[in-house]
Amino acid sequence: MALEKLPVKKLVEFRRLSKNRKVTFTNKLKVGKKPAIISDGGGNYWVRSVSAISNAFKENDNSCITDKIEEITNLHDINQRSQTKTMYKRNIDILDKYRDFDFTLWRPSSSLFFLSKPNSILEMNGLPVQILPNHIFSYGAKNSQSVGGIWFVVWQDGFQSNDLGIYSEALFRYLSSYYSKDYIINPAACIIVDIENLKTISYEEVLNGEIPTMLDDTMNSIKEYL
Repeated sequence: MALEKLPVKKLVEFRRLSKNRKVTFTNKLKVGKKPAIISDGGGNYWVRSVSAISNAFKENDNSCITDKIEEITNLHDINQRSQTKTMYKRNIDILDKYRDFDFTLWRPSSSLFFLSKPNSILEMNGLPVQILPNHIFSYGAKNSQSVGGIWFVVWQDGFQSNDLGIYSEALFRYLSSYYSKDYIINPAACIIVDIENLKTISYEEVLNGEIPTMLDDTMNSIKEYL
């Protein structure tokens, strides 16, 4: 059975659905069964804040934040549509929290080498899961380099720690699939950030049992409905 790509956020959303809505959800996954409307959710709603924070992390430079706030503020002031103004305001509110943020807190080394990101679709448990971290980076000694990644997420409904744990598991498997031949995959450097509240989860916390492992259970539950 051919299936539509399944963004990680949809795995999180699936867990909150009623039984009837889970049936509808999985029907939409079947290629040709329903229109292909499975998406990551939110579309471009948060793209301005996510992109600015992503750039600030990579450059380790908060000017990316202040420049984006100024840009969005100008758009907010000239736009007359209330719904659009609310979108701009919510992005500004998030970015305001990062004006003076120390991005080195999320960098496992003072010197990171940013790597290209391969195909985002990873076959897991028979499902084509889409994994879209913002950055993949390597660091450490030349003959024993580690690799990690960071993924900035946000959701209007709000993420719980368990939700972010699912993201971290997916990120770790993505890194293991594409980089394990040449690098050491560091679970502590598989970082998920809920940008709305600055909450950070790493895959190491899942391995240590601080956050329950839920990725496989979620995928298996989806397969039961297919």
